Amino acid sequence: MLADRAKFETASSDSYVLKPAWRLLDPVDLDDEPDEGIDADTWTKPSEDAYRRGPDSGSRPRDEPGACGTPLYSGRELGSYRLLERLGRGAQGEVWKAVRVDRKPEPVAVKILRPSLASNPARRAQFLHEAERGGRLSGASLLTVTETAEAEGYCYMVMPYISGISLRDVIHWRAERKSGEDALVVHEMVLMNDQDYLVHALNCLIQAAFALERLHVAGIVHRDVKPANILLDERVGGGVYLCDLGLGRDLGVATPEQMRDGAGTPIYMAPERLMRRTADEVRCDVYSLGVTAFETLVLERPYRVPRGLDHCALAAYLVRSRPVRPSIVRREFPIDLEAIIMKAMARDPQSRHGSARDFGLDLERFADHWRKQAMKPKVASRVRRARLDPADKTNPWPGVSTPRPSRAPHQR
Repeated sequence: MLADRAKFETASSDSYVLKPAWRLLDPVDLDDEPDEGIDADTWTKPSEDAYRRGPDSGSRPRDEPGACGTPLYSGRELGSYRLLERLGRGAQGEVWKAVRVDRKPEPVAVKILRPSLASNPARRAQFLHEAERGGRLSGASLLTVTETAEAEGYCYMVMPYISGISLRDVIHWRAERKSGEDALVVHEMVLMNDQDYLVHALNCLIQAAFALERLHVAGIVHRDVKPANILLDERVGGGVYLCDLGLGRDLGVATPEQMRDGAGTPIYMAPERLMRRTADEVRCDVYSLGVTAFETLVLERPYRVPRGLDHCALAAYLVRSRPVRPSIVRREFPIDLEAIIMKAMARDPQSRHGSARDFGLDLERFADHWRKQAMKPKVASRVRRARLDPADKTNPWPGVSTPRPSRAPHQR
């Protein structure tokens, strides 16, 4: 399910900071996560975002043996699977590329819970609930959990393996390249011209929106939509996958107290969730996807946040702040597209799109219009062709019904 980072020879940073000229204050990395796991008071959580960092960055829990006393390693068999390569590790456990030993060797992704957490009833239940929700998924852009099992003190879930890269990595390295820095070409979108990037980025966001809608139809809210949790196939125009249901919740099941737990990634959380109010979590997911769309298309986050804020001050700061408009950061940004994104990010939940599908359809309509406009010849090109047309003298002027006047003969 996760990206094969070995081919890139390095893992992208999970704490990159972009510093555009308009920022008045140093920004803070609002989705950096410590090792402790879920903490409702500080909005932290273990997720595959940490796993995508790879073993050489982020949190580095030491290898932990299972009940049999043997750690995980390449070549080891765990249940019905042979582990091939560790894709990453984080606070909750590890994700490995693996193959089933008794079937055709097609790779899968195996997410393995740390044994110390598996012995904690609450953490174990959370992991199993995540696997159960993943098993109910179906349709494009959603990764279904195909198996959940235990072996040798380890609890794990199995998902499709996707060779790709996260949308966050694409944003980071494209921003590096646009700023004149050396950029790791983790995906072709990093090198595209602005118009092609806009088209492909919109396609990714549209697929993510429709995947989020399918999730909601299945009765699940994601609660942590962000670029790090959107995985792109390594081929341009390939699949787009909405990942990580670690904070997901069944709609209509949670108590008001659970809905106000404050877990998530602050910069992508709707204001009502930051204030821990009972909220329409479908519209909260739409808000998170709106922030994701902003960051994807602008290559910047929509808030100016100073360093040094504690967690309570951070929540208050984000609640009081207003997102900068995309056209302030990128003057050439299409106004119609800006209106769609700002609607998704509206502070009033009732002013947002009513569903992820509505947001996706708005993006789709804009993308269709943009492609049609791009196919039209430029005005200068039309004028140039008109001047070269031998029948030009009998054609009317643009917008005028009378023929173009012929040029008077030159008097000798």
